[in-house]
Amino acid sequence: MNFENLLKRIMNSDVNIRHSIVTDIEGNILTTSHRESVTNFLSQDETKASLRRAAIAWKGRKELSPKIGKGLYAVAAFEKITRITFPLGDENLIFVSMGSDTVRMDLHEGGQKQIVQHVLNILSKDPTKE
Repeated sequence: MNFENLLKRIMNSDVNIRHSIVTDIEGNILTTSHRESVTNFLSQDETKASLRRAAIAWKGRKELSPKIGKGLYAVAAFEKITRITFPLGDENLIFVSMGSDTVRMDLHEGGQKQIVQHVLNILSKDPTKE
């Protein structure tokens, strides 16, 4: 799978997406896309550590999947950003961050719910949903 193209599609799906990252299941960064006009709040080392912790949490959710079903996404909301984690197959994760100060420019751009739906549609690989 071409992760760069996938992240480009995700970034283009909504102006409120600040940053998107593909990691392996251990949280090691494979590919990243960053909106040019956005400054990161975390250093590169802090980002790596945060992604590893989120990957560990995702593994815990995965262990429960026989009882509650496969995880679709998880949301971590902070004062300055919201990070949404999506599984990408069994071996990778996608992290999408959006600012807390969302900028709604038209009906196709918006908040957390719209971004989640955009990303789920892209990951479904169904072109009629995009």
